[in-house]
Amino acid sequence: MKRYLFTAVLAFSMLLTGCATTYSSQVSVFHEWPENKQDKSYILERQPTQENDPEYKFYEEELRTQLGLHGFKEITAGATPALKIGMQYATTLSEVQFTGPLHPAMYDPFWGMHFRSPYYYGPYGPYFGRRMLGPIDANAIRYYLHQLEINISDFGDNKKLASIRVSSEQPDPEISKQMPYLIESALQGFPGKNGSTTTVELPLTNTKK
Repeated sequence: MKRYLFTAVLAFSMLLTGCATTYSSQVSVFHEWPENKQDKSYILERQPTQENDPEYKFYEEELRTQLGLHGFKEITAGATPALKIGMQYATTLSEVQFTGPLHPAMYDPFWGMHFRSPYYYGPYGPYFGRRMLGPIDANAIRYYLHQLEINISDFGDNKKLASIRVSSEQPDPEISKQMPYLIESALQGFPGKNGSTTTVELPLTNTKK
């Protein structure tokens, strides 16, 4: 019986995560972008820890591509750009969701993260401690918060002109698969409405998976 129940739960979980056709993210924009800004020449500014980071340099190429699609032009050595652009990114465990009939709340109204319980009803009444809920863990779907921040500043006076923050919760922990979507979402409709947070939906493509 347990084997069939586990199979049903797994199939249901795959159905939930496998039917998505779009990539959803939240984009927050704050900017003081000049209305008549014509010169979009730029250089990419790296933090000291990013200088020798192959992963960061890989994402830089995606950023260059998307910037070019929005009229930005990277300046070669020897020329003076109008802008400098930097980015940072991170991934953290966001939440754990449960699906199907084996939700922990059905067994323990005090369940929490990592299945901690303030007390447990045993054969001799309640006692304090911790209980692992065993098979319920097979029913858990972990979601990861992927975040990207792009900052654009004036090259001359270092004034920040735009700060764009993107976040998306996904069951896949690998940020390398998320970065193309995050970067494209960040620059969609640039510069956007100052102080706004919008939901951006992008079609999933095989080249970005």
